This record gives sequence, structure tokens and C-alpha cells, in this order.
Amino acid sequence: MAKKIFKTQEIKIAVLSLVSLFLIIWGINFLKGKNIFNKQFTYYGVFDEAAGLMTANSVTINGVIVGIVDKIALTGEKNDKVLITFLVNKKVKIPTNSELRIISPGIVGALQLECVLGNATTYFKNGDTIVGYVKPNMLSGFDQIKNNLDTVIGSLKNIMQSGDIQNSISNINSISYQLDSVINSGKIDDIISNIQLLTNTIKRNDSEIDSIIKNIHQFSGTLKETDIPQVLNDLSSRLKQLETILANIEKGEGTIGQLTHNDSLYQNLNTTIVNLDELVKDIKANPKRYINITVFERKKK
Repeated sequence: MAKKIFKTQEIKIAVLSLVSLFLIIWGINFLKGKNIFNKQFTYYGVFDEAAGLMTANSVTINGVIVGIVDKIALTGEKNDKVLITFLVNKKVKIPTNSELRIISPGIVGALQLECVLGNATTYFKNGDTIVGYVKPNMLSGFDQIKNNLDTVIGSLKNIMQSGDIQNSISNINSISYQLDSVINSGKIDDIISNIQLLTNTIKRNDSEIDSIIKNIHQFSGTLKETDIPQVLNDLSSRLKQLETILANIEKGEGTIGQLTHNDSLYQNLNTTIVNLDELVKDIKANPKRYINITVFERKKK
């Protein structure tokens, strides 16, 4: 009985070990992009250089992922070529005049191995080799990006060495210290109190503010009803008339114009006013003289 139990435990341990081993293998392949449940064909591609392509990069056809890069190794008599082993779903048929090329889908994205399908009626078989090439201008783009990165890194290095970063940090620390001083001095609390006091004052005088707003609204309505253009036209007409009168005076037309331009008329008028003033003074000084003359003349008649 004990032997049966011991054998049963051994079987369980063996089964558990196999399952664990299977899960480990499946997990490793899953992380690599392989699916052991789907049958895949193995193809080879020969390139002059890998151009940065790495294992587990995608294999695409017309932008659709159909497999992964499995291995990358040197080949040839002088190791002057690169042999890329890649896996593709067996359902995907690749015509014999197809080509492989290494492309970059974007500046940040990882490189891809793209299969450009041909129009042949025959297809590559499992284990066949396909000639590949690097997409033109792709490496020059990487060189440009590298140069730009080198320039940026050099600029950052110069900034760090010039001490501008330290000055900026010092200024930020100074501003932070000043803000702390203002906050700790209680000025912020005073400002908040003043704002609250102003808010309470506005709230207490809410009715007066409403009245002012209503008066402004009424004045605006009255002003809107007033014929402003007509008033301005009348004012313009009066100003033109005044301009005409002033022009006539300047020309010497009319009594006021004569007075401003004719000295003799001004002298005569001034003499008349002086004589009239003396007559009034004499009448006040000797009123009987003028009254007697008046009575005598009436009797004579």
C-alpha cells in the first residue's frame, strides 16, 4: 500500500515537472515572439549588413506582422555577409521573386524585416534563402539622427560647463526663499483678509450696486433713444455759421468788422462815449440848469 502511494506521488511530481518545463519553454518562446502552437516555416536572408536589426524584431508583409527574426549571424568566407534566420507563418506563401529589406517604420520605432512580395507563381519552401538589402537612405537617416544627438549632447555639455544651470538653480532657490519669506511674514494672510473684507463690503452694498447698475442701464437706454447723429449735425451747422461770422468780421464786414478794422470809427465811437459820460456828470452836478431850460421853453410856447 505504501509503495502504491509512493509511486502515485512520483507520477504527480513527474507530471508537474513536465508541465512546468513546458510552461517555461512556452513562456520563453512567447517572450521571443514565437508561438509553438502555430506551425512556422524557417527562411534565411543574406544581407551585406544587419543595419541594427536584432532578434525578435518583426517580419512584415505590407505592414502586417507575419513572423519574427530568430537569429542573426555572420556568414561567407570572410564573414563579410550577414545571415538572418526568420520564422514566418506557414500559411503565408512567399513568391520566388520576392525580396527582403531592412526598414525603419519611424524614427523611434524598432527596425523591421520587410518581405516585398513578387508576382511569381512559384513559392519559396521551408529552409530556402532569400536575397535581401537595406532600404536606401535609411542608414544616412540614422547618421543624421546621430549627428543631431551629438550636437544636442555637446550643447548640453557646454551649458553644464558654463555654469548657467547652476545659476538657474540658484535663482530658483532664491525665488523659493523669497516666496517662503513672504508667506511666513503674514502678508499673504493680510491680502486674503483684505480680499475677504472687500467681498463682504460688496455683499453689504449689494442693493446700492444694483441701483447704480440700473441707473447706468437707464442712462444707456436714454442715450440710445437720443438722436445723436442729428444733434451732431446741428452742432456742425452752428459751428459752420460761427465760422462764417468770424470770417466776415475778419474781412471787416458789418459793424463789429468795421470796429475791428476801421480806427476812425472806433475813435468817433470812443469820443461819443466820453462826451456822453461828461454830459451825464454835468447833469448830476447841475440838474437845475437843465430842468429850468426845459420849463422856460414850455412857458414860451
